[in-house]
Amino acid sequence: MSKKIYQSAAVMAAVTVLLAACGGGGGDGGSSTAVETPVASIATAGTISGLGSVIVNGVRYETVGSSVLDSDDQTRSITTPLAIGMTVEIEQNGVDATTQRAIASKIHVRGGIKGIANVSNGALSVSGLPVTTDTSTLVLASDGTATTLDKLQNATVEVYGLPQADGSYQATRVEAKAQAGSIRLVGTVASVNPTAATLVLGSSAQPVTVSYAGLDAVQGLVAGAVVSIEVSGAPGSYSATRLRVRSTTAQTYTSELDKYIGTTRKADERNELYGVISDKAMTASGCTFKVQSVPVQAVSAALCASITDGDYVEAKGMIVNGMLNATRIEFEGQHKTQDYSDDSNDSDSDGLRYMSLTPSTSNSSATPVNPLRSFEIYGNLNCSALNTACTLQSGTMLYNADLSSARWEHSQIVSGFVEVKGYLSGSSFKVVKIESKNSRD
Repeated sequence: MSKKIYQSAAVMAAVTVLLAACGGGGGDGGSSTAVETPVASIATAGTISGLGSVIVNGVRYETVGSSVLDSDDQTRSITTPLAIGMTVEIEQNGVDATTQRAIASKIHVRGGIKGIANVSNGALSVSGLPVTTDTSTLVLASDGTATTLDKLQNATVEVYGLPQADGSYQATRVEAKAQAGSIRLVGTVASVNPTAATLVLGSSAQPVTVSYAGLDAVQGLVAGAVVSIEVSGAPGSYSATRLRVRSTTAQTYTSELDKYIGTTRKADERNELYGVISDKAMTASGCTFKVQSVPVQAVSAALCASITDGDYVEAKGMIVNGMLNATRIEFEGQHKTQDYSDDSNDSDSDGLRYMSLTPSTSNSSATPVNPLRSFEIYGNLNCSALNTACTLQSGTMLYNADLSSARWEHSQIVSGFVEVKGYLSGSSFKVVKIESKNSRD
């Protein structure tokens, strides 16, 4: 039985190159002449810049109930939580009646380069392919904590990012895996030799040759195309077992770098975290805490003295070396401080209360928002029985979880990692919608 090469919808539908090239098609089967069905409803494609659902290209999408699929293999579901730095395509289906946010019906995760990491003089390569990193690249150990490249030497990793026209790969997220896995190469084709059935990926200084002999022919496999290839063997003797043309041009991905923004579309607020504060600790200049398990640093001692674990906030800023350096904090609901005043210039119009990190001598209290406004928490659910005597833990915060009227998306569980929507009432969290996830940890 011959192996298959998978063709992007963009290769077959030039009129929708920019969108369909990013959206995965479906199916494993078919002959060399079979074409994937174009994904016509892709609303956006890019890198996840924020959590609390997800933010892609400056738009926040509701994700509870979304189908999350591998963009190369539409039959395979992705069950690990979505995370900052992952590259995705999103199909939209309407607007949430409560939050007025776009609803993501399907999220196609573009898997990255997979294999063994090699770090030399601060430069990273994975499975022989050169990878470019900078201070905004999230580098994570297998337990999900921030680490440095040198700690990943010889580790199995997956690198999410954007293929570049010169054959390099701009990494947005590098995460170590606890166990070894398959090898996947992603990048821009430098050259193709149809006679020898080989292609070359990587840069001119660091080329990687792959044999695709035995695979079916495919339209669009040309120099300049972006491909995803599962291979066997080792660098220098790679043999493709599966190949998919993701786009006819790297411009599809290089253009996404300019769209990596938050909802305010300000350069210093590229990343956003929307959720419950946990693990707060005072520092000499302010404090650190976590939102959605991501570390946050705020430099105002006065503001830090006024916030506590359990406050529901949106922290905005830029992630540098795994830490969100917050420039703004927006509080959900009523919040009073002695040294900070509410700023009505809520430019992203998300309904949250804006609190500047610049001290103010004025004093006012925020107007409470609708108590039924949907909050979102990722955490560990633990029940004595289905929907009975449940608790929900996010970081150091533990809530009683009221699931009496909750709507489960997909399967129901008694314990495990979940994404929930609802609202806080004292120490209880009234769950409106809930979805089971597989914890990365």
